Amino acid sequence: MQKLHRYESETQSFQIRKDHIPQYHQIWHYHEELELIYINRGLGTFFIGDCIQRFEHGACVLIGKNVPHYWHFDEEYSQEAQAEIYVIHFREDFAGKDFLALPELAEVRRTVQQAQKGLWIEALPFAIALLFQDLEKETSGFQQLYRLLQVLHEFTQFAPKVSLVSSDYDIQQQHEEVTRMNTIIGYINTHYRGELELTTLANLSGMTRNSFCRYFKQRTGKTLTAFITALRVAHACKLLRDSGATIKESCFDAGFNNFVSFHKAFKKITGTTPLAYRRTFS
Repeated sequence: MQKLHRYESETQSFQIRKDHIPQYHQIWHYHEELELIYINRGLGTFFIGDCIQRFEHGACVLIGKNVPHYWHFDEEYSQEAQAEIYVIHFREDFAGKDFLALPELAEVRRTVQQAQKGLWIEALPFAIALLFQDLEKETSGFQQLYRLLQVLHEFTQFAPKVSLVSSDYDIQQQHEEVTRMNTIIGYINTHYRGELELTTLANLSGMTRNSFCRYFKQRTGKTLTAFITALRVAHACKLLRDSGATIKESCFDAGFNNFVSFHKAFKKITGTTPLAYRRTFS
């Protein structure tokens, strides 16, 4: 996992940018700044702490400082101009160390604190989405700051927001072994729909099988099996929602070898059956 240094500027207290190349986000990393990301166009799966979740167009997530995260976009968004992502990075003291202590900003302050667990809005209302676009286009420093406060206020007011990271996830324990974890996560993301051998992953990371299992659980908060299962269910959700694949086809295309185990895992993770899930999008 990699610690990134997002910006160093004497003329800006925060950073806003628009990305079209998802590869910039496809690395397991963390940074001192909070990250507020809005996916105007793009589909994929995000990893935040020990949470694995499918995202769609319109998703908006606020991630606290030093929280490990990784955005994995679907293959069709691998080319430039396919995706459109607005990203804001700011420190808690971006407007001064006592700014968020003001009583008028009590709700924003609580939201920033809650961001340590990751806060997700599944589909951002259009009016709030426009604020991201206006902020990115703004050239006046004062107006940029004003619009950032607008964005934070609207995000704070919006309900419901879903907390993503489990309460027992230890962030500090994750900030080690940069290259090794990126290699492991990258390999799993490439091969999870096929046969993933524990021995292969252990050899890839230079460990015994038992040592690898302990290491992986410590770093991700999930067992290897649970991690791979979550990825497969996320892929099945994509197929059930966006394609004409049958439930059985979605099961096997996602990497499951047994329909019964697929049905059980799907319901455990999503809270509903594959058939009920498909009907919500038909």
